[in-house]
Amino acid sequence: MMLPFQLCADLGWITIPGCIFAAYIIIGLAAIGNEVENPFGHDVNDLPLEAYCEELELDIDTITSQPAPTTHEFMRRPGNMPIWPLSQKNYESWSHRSKQDIRDALMTKTKADMAVRKSFVMTRVSESDEKHTHGLQQQDA
Repeated sequence: MMLPFQLCADLGWITIPGCIFAAYIIIGLAAIGNEVENPFGHDVNDLPLEAYCEELELDIDTITSQPAPTTHEFMRRPGNMPIWPLSQKNYESWSHRSKQDIRDALMTKTKADMAVRKSFVMTRVSESDEKHTHGLQQQDA
């Protein structure tokens, strides 16, 4: 409420549109906060929690309707690739290898995953550095 009086001396006639713009932002954030505060309800834009729960119940019923496979059955299932995406070989191919070979493959997979994650972080950092440097260059010009 005091914002217009504080800005009037500095901004002059721009105080009125500036305060309207600031009020629009503040009231908009308050409205968004009210919506996010309770996302499950019966309003038009609320999330359908009952439908989610019913779908989850049906999925759990489907999963539990058959007996759980044993580890032996699960691992030998066609199409099961235990070390995918590093290797597209199935369980039978890996079962004949030594423990050290399997450990080395898992370590390679872990290092590759970490390298990919680091590259995403480095890309984001370098992009923000470029934006910052570009902004500084524009200020210097």
